[in-house]
Amino acid sequence: MRIVLGFMLVWAFLDKMFGLGFPSPSSAAVINGGSPTEYYLNVLVEGPFEGIYHALAGNAFVDFLLLAGLLAVGSAMMLGIASKLATVGSVVMMALMFTLVLPPSDNPLVDYHIVYILATLVIYWFGGYSHLGLEDRWKGLSLVKRYPILE
Repeated sequence: MRIVLGFMLVWAFLDKMFGLGFPSPSSAAVINGGSPTEYYLNVLVEGPFEGIYHALAGNAFVDFLLLAGLLAVGSAMMLGIASKLATVGSVVMMALMFTLVLPPSDNPLVDYHIVYILATLVIYWFGGYSHLGLEDRWKGLSLVKRYPILE
């Protein structure tokens, strides 16, 4: 499950960067001058945070944060490293994405972002980073030993 959730985030990065067509068209790709937040934050957002997200749409720094977060969190989850930061990053990203459309259209309380948050927390709490991952090697690095937040 950890690897699949990580791949989902890495795929979102790759699609936004290169416009692979699932769902980002090549014309919207960052490498073609597109902004990954322009369409989503201007067109798809509804609800109480609409004004805030519209103001952030197309901002290069917000684009960078989105892409860096997708790649870093997704890669860490796939590799089974930096479990604390990956878990916090994933939960924060999914919580922010949950607020894009409030209330959710298919269920008034729970949508797939909430399910992803719960899955991410369960993976962390039950040691899911130690299976099929590099967690043990990662924790043995001197930098990680010096800064436990990197565990």
